[in-house]
Amino acid sequence: MRVVFCDDDSRITAQLTAYISEYFRSIGGIQPEMAAYTSGDELLQQEQRVDLAFLDVEMPGQNGISVGAALKARSPHVKIFMVTSYPDYLDDAMRFQVFRYLSKPIEKDRLLRNLKDALYQYNMETREFSVLTAEGIVVRRAEEIICVEATQRKSLLHTTTGDLLSTDGIEHWRQMLTLPCFYASHRSFIVNMRFVSAIEKDVVILKCGEQQIRAFLTRRRYTHFKDTYLMYLESTR
Repeated sequence: MRVVFCDDDSRITAQLTAYISEYFRSIGGIQPEMAAYTSGDELLQQEQRVDLAFLDVEMPGQNGISVGAALKARSPHVKIFMVTSYPDYLDDAMRFQVFRYLSKPIEKDRLLRNLKDALYQYNMETREFSVLTAEGIVVRRAEEIICVEATQRKSLLHTTTGDLLSTDGIEHWRQMLTLPCFYASHRSFIVNMRFVSAIEKDVVILKCGEQQIRAFLTRRRYTHFKDTYLMYLESTR
């Protein structure tokens, strides 16, 4: 994992680096590669992958808003934190799918809570799953799975590259595909929030290009699903 900081205040960069290093030590994880930049132009000149970015709004050259938009265009899965003393920029930051907005001075507990959420969502979006079929094992990324549909004792995975018949039942996939990206809308369906295009009282409509799938939605889950989907949208916009 690669984490970048872009802030012309070296004290903020040092503080974030220390907190994030401490978090990964506390969970026994591998320390991420971390790099600091003092301007947006300097950051965008680099071609290495970026997984998490902490951006100041006001800095020399391009501001954090334009830098964040450029990073999102390069890598849709990057999780961006806006770190600033200027709350007036909040609306602009939300337009390009900022993950969280952090105020200066940095509150350690709030940072670590949001870091945990960002890492979980990033891992769910980029994780690869082995799908056991009658022909063998096929690997698909989470972002490629539109939904899973129960079919007798097996599961039909509707993916962006075609359907796969998994020999594992729906319960297996309920345990593998969880929130915030996936939701069991019905005992026979698990849907990927990324592909939701409409919600009706008893149906979730999923769309990927020309492909449209109607997944059952249990009526008693309608309100919870709608609220959960809105929370998902808030975290990705």
